[in-house]
Amino acid sequence: MCAIFGSKNKDKFLELAELNQYRGSFAHSTTVFQTGKFQHYPDAERVIHITTNTAEGEFKDSITMAEDEYKTTYYLGHVQAPTTDSVKTHPSKIDGDLLWHNGIIKDYQVQEWKEQLGNVEWDTELLHRHLVLGGKLDNVDGTFSCARYTKDNIFLFRNEISPLFYDDDMNISSTKFDDSLETESGVMYLMDLVKNNLEPMFRFETKENPYYFG
Repeated sequence: MCAIFGSKNKDKFLELAELNQYRGSFAHSTTVFQTGKFQHYPDAERVIHITTNTAEGEFKDSITMAEDEYKTTYYLGHVQAPTTDSVKTHPSKIDGDLLWHNGIIKDYQVQEWKEQLGNVEWDTELLHRHLVLGGKLDNVDGTFSCARYTKDNIFLFRNEISPLFYDDDMNISSTKFDDSLETESGVMYLMDLVKNNLEPMFRFETKENPYYFG
């Protein structure tokens, strides 16, 4: 069991970190993004990855950022309880593309991906490689609730099994918090930090839900 949580507000981010701490104390990370019109992209709002700090053990606040009135800052955190012997600290990183994952990919799926995508043990990295190469979420057998940073945007998605909650201020959390709603499963959301909106991009199916008896 792991957890993903995030907020524009540093105090709220730390509150959500404490709320999710029970979901993992093996390792943790904090990633900082800023949204604004940057020097290299003067004509459009962009979400830029500023820094990621990782550490072993329980979550500790390790980010110090100067306030910038021209840019929106977003903090994205992850706490980790390892489910395999091969564990790395989130996010998985592939050429600037980042993936945070809460869930477990089934063993046979991991073995298939290792044969197709490279001899990697970490299920999160294999899932990430699958997505970077254009693989569909409908074909993923296991549990997943994810945040992905790609092409200067943050996306959220989950299948029917793994939870992810949000509110109108773009706070997100694997654990339900006050005034939060659960994101709809099987939907890829673009997280618009400027408009404070989750924009549905496309839908996908959960391959198998062992808890569904309909």
